[in-house]
Amino acid sequence: MSSWMLLSPASLGAAPSPRALAAFHAAVDFPQAQFNALKSLVETLDASCASNWELRLYSRDPRLATKQVQKVVYPHNPHETDELELRIGDYIYLNSEGVDSSSDGWAEGISWLTGSTGHLPVNYTERTAESDAWTLHRVVQLSKSVASSLNSAEDLDIVDGRSISTEPEERQRELQQSTQHPEIIEGSSFEESEQSVEKYLRQTLQPCLELPSLQLQLNSHNLSHQHNPHTPTIEITTNMSSLSTSHSAASKNVDEIMVEPPVMQPPRPDDTLSVHSAEQEHVSQPTSSTPNRKVYIMRHGERVDFTFGTWIPYCFDEFGNYMRKDLNMPKVLPQRKHSPEGWQNDSPLTNVGLYQARLTGEALHEAQVQIDHVYCSPSYRCVQTCTSALEGLQLNGKHKIKLEPGLFEWMAWYPNGVPDFLTSSELTEAKYDIDLSYTPVQQTSELTAQLKESTEQFYTRNHEVLLQLLERTTGNLLIVAHATTLDTCSRQLTGGVARNTNELRQVIHKIPYCSLVTVEQQLDGVWKLVEPECLPVTHSKNPRFEWNALSTT
Repeated sequence: MSSWMLLSPASLGAAPSPRALAAFHAAVDFPQAQFNALKSLVETLDASCASNWELRLYSRDPRLATKQVQKVVYPHNPHETDELELRIGDYIYLNSEGVDSSSDGWAEGISWLTGSTGHLPVNYTERTAESDAWTLHRVVQLSKSVASSLNSAEDLDIVDGRSISTEPEERQRELQQSTQHPEIIEGSSFEESEQSVEKYLRQTLQPCLELPSLQLQLNSHNLSHQHNPHTPTIEITTNMSSLSTSHSAASKNVDEIMVEPPVMQPPRPDDTLSVHSAEQEHVSQPTSSTPNRKVYIMRHGERVDFTFGTWIPYCFDEFGNYMRKDLNMPKVLPQRKHSPEGWQNDSPLTNVGLYQARLTGEALHEAQVQIDHVYCSPSYRCVQTCTSALEGLQLNGKHKIKLEPGLFEWMAWYPNGVPDFLTSSELTEAKYDIDLSYTPVQQTSELTAQLKESTEQFYTRNHEVLLQLLERTTGNLLIVAHATTLDTCSRQLTGGVARNTNELRQVIHKIPYCSLVTVEQQLDGVWKLVEPECLPVTHSKNPRFEWNALSTT
């Protein structure tokens, strides 16, 4: 369960930022021990100074509240089964006691990106604020900006030792984006901001917070270090009589925003939990004579390397023959020119990953989804996912898979070069239905020149490839690629702008295996994200069982 937090411009972390003005923090499980520290910040606030007041909605996993957050500054490839892979852009949760007591500089940590646990060299990471690993959901600006910027040198985003926030073009783009962001609400006065916040809360927080009542108290222009009834406060209450206080009962000029329970939707045809689904299964849905064009973008399934860590040295004998070490590992692997080292950056799927993809394909088939063209990243895990999804759709043998290197993920994650993908002939020999006549928009060789591409260039690459595919074809497209692809191939198509590195890290954390998004072209030609026709697939982690553990305890 996540904790929901409402913050002012100052972010809370390991220690208050030097640029912090104040912080109002309301959370479900807010630690009382931090109240005095927050109160002291408010009391020292000069109400007449320049400020950028804004309301932010974050979430975090409370189970990790006792751990310190480390930012990965150097990549690390595991050499043992109990080691954790480190990737630039990831955060690691560490136990402070384990770090302090470590004699060799190694400690056990949890990857924010993958959720995997393992040992890592601590000096490959650096301490950062806990709030860096929070998930930002909404930003509401309470008043127009009267300060040039709240960013300091310590807030600049560094990727591979290079500051991307200080690049003139990207900095200018971010400044323009901040003034045009559709989710930021401004007002020319405090009263206008109050009305904007109330309108925003009514529209957005109702489905986010399952609270019987939400009371917003914003009654004054100025803050004072003394407690007085004119101090603007934000209060979230449960509206239960047993929790009411004399202060809240005596408050005046309070706008009470009632958060109504979500409207119950009728059961969907593919909802297997609904008692009516069997009845609705046979009800034909009315279809338009000219249905809108759609693009289905899907992430690959569960991969072997993220599930088992460093698997290559232990699953191959001295002659390079593959040996399965777990039932969730594939029984066999296709022959490839460079084996086993070729699997290092081109991991196969687990058997669970294959099943995830087939389930998604079956759900699309039950929803009577029509697929006219199939495109896929050249990564082997994506080819496997695409094949299993087509089997679930009952389209295997009817659509050949077109390999498109331009759909591959961000090259900044591959500083050693483009992975050694299986060739089309190797995939064909392994019984994968590859379209050998297809000419890609981008060749694999072109990716080599983009090893240092920025986040914006990565978004542009994927977006331009998709535009070319749409121009070449008619009908619906199925694209199977990576977690980032769901955003890079839909964001600019639907009118958004490319994300920066920090925003990209945040969004991929929300895209698990075999996630699927649907982008639909409206009658006016505008593309829009719509609800997919099939349900998502969710399951829990199942750790490895050691039989001899029962005899040793």
